[in-house]
Amino acid sequence: MTFRKLEYPIKGIYFFFSHWSLVSEVLGIILITAVVSLFILLLTFSVLLGLQVALLSVLLIPPPISFILAFFACILESVVFILIFYLLATPQWQDNLFDAVLRLRGLGSLLDQPRHGDRFVLLFRGLKYGIEWTFIQVVTLIITLPLHAIPVVGTILYCIINGWPLAWGHQIHYHILIKEWSVKQSRQFAWKNRNDYASFGAIGMALQLVPVANFIFFWTTIVGAALWTADVLIEEQKAAADEVNQSEQSVAVEAVGTSYQSTPAIDESTVVTTATPVNNYGATLNTK
Repeated sequence: MTFRKLEYPIKGIYFFFSHWSLVSEVLGIILITAVVSLFILLLTFSVLLGLQVALLSVLLIPPPISFILAFFACILESVVFILIFYLLATPQWQDNLFDAVLRLRGLGSLLDQPRHGDRFVLLFRGLKYGIEWTFIQVVTLIITLPLHAIPVVGTILYCIINGWPLAWGHQIHYHILIKEWSVKQSRQFAWKNRNDYASFGAIGMALQLVPVANFIFFWTTIVGAALWTADVLIEEQKAAADEVNQSEQSVAVEAVGTSYQSTPAIDESTVVTTATPVNNYGATLNTK
């Protein structure tokens, strides 16, 4: 099963480009990001540039230098605001793309069924996961960064080590939404199956190291994770259906056996006795 997980990030690329609905969704994300980024830039320069120039002038910094410093400060602030927006919006975009793949695989009923947990609880789990996953990912990225100094082998180790958090990050939406697990349960399950998660994540991490194309591979890896989840759900549904069929067959067999045992046996002596008077009656008629 571990080697099968290596295929899913590659399958995600093919599945992504084979369905225009997924491509259009990512194109929509790019468009929204571009529009919001432009809006943030315009708002930052129109509102903060003049204020920061005035502030620097109060600090006795000459106008040309104050304008240059304020200009670069606005660029830095815009980048920070855009990054914050992207970090807040990306998890929702990831979940939407993940769910879109499940619907394409015919599993939309699982997404539409009512949830037992409260929405506030689900939101809290999502926030808790976001903080915990970001911490784990940042720590592992920083610790393993020097591995790139080792040619080939170091990069492979880097991808394997960082692959586990990557795969867990793509699967936790399914754990929380469909299985309604807590973050702790999701993490424990991911760690118990760490070989599968590291295998999937290593390929996904390697794809994201590809220059330029890594932006597209970021989304196709999510598609691959959703395909993995879809296969698991389909196998679970088949196993449940087989179990129901087996139980129904066993109940039917028991019912037939009970019916057979409850059928009264025929008393042969009764049959003979009942038939005798008829024969005597016929013989009497012939005698007369």
